[in-house]
Amino acid sequence: MCGTLGLNMGTSTKMKSLSSIVETENDLLVFGGGHAATIVVRAAKKGLVKPKAIAAVAPTWAGPLPIVFGRDSSMQTRYGLLRGILRTPGAGWMMYNMLVSNEGAIQSQYKSHVYANPQNVTPAFVQSRYKLTTEKGSRYVPAAFLTGLLDPVNSRDEFLELFSGLEGKTPILVVSTEGSPKRSKAEMEALREARGVSKFVKVAGALLPHEEYPSMVAEELYKFLQENFEVNA
Repeated sequence: MCGTLGLNMGTSTKMKSLSSIVETENDLLVFGGGHAATIVVRAAKKGLVKPKAIAAVAPTWAGPLPIVFGRDSSMQTRYGLLRGILRTPGAGWMMYNMLVSNEGAIQSQYKSHVYANPQNVTPAFVQSRYKLTTEKGSRYVPAAFLTGLLDPVNSRDEFLELFSGLEGKTPILVVSTEGSPKRSKAEMEALREARGVSKFVKVAGALLPHEEYPSMVAEELYKFLQENFEVNA
């Protein structure tokens, strides 16, 4: 099985050559972005999955509020209160519609720090993201993500330990970005010389380079696999 983040690898030939790495249905090549990248590294360290290779694209470990305001006991109490409000039928919907599920908020977030180039945040794109926020039950995941409930670790030291735990076991590519927000970039840069990281590269983009610059990210993924496996060019 090959997880590719929905990337277009450029040609069908590349996809066929990648499939040659996966010899059985249990073989995994895991490409993850953001929190998903760190979650899969954690799962691999625990032995819950055994990938042949991992590509961590713009990996993050702290939700938007914890990375800005921290996670001491007083803040955790506030995050819990916020989650509770967002989950309630009346006030929760009102707050969700104000903070998350409206086109103005989505456009502002993507232009300010999620995408690197504001021109890539088109009206059609904003509308597609808005539609996702209107799906049934859609407000629960943002509530958890914003307040750090989905964070796979609680500190940078724990973040680095996940990667070092796979040293010599699993090839890991880290794809950092040139335009990430300051705090997120610092966490990515901490992996530059970290144990367990086989290769560290930087591409254009911010927090979602695999969406904003898919061809560029796909090329780095393909190079990484060529360097670690017998992949026909």
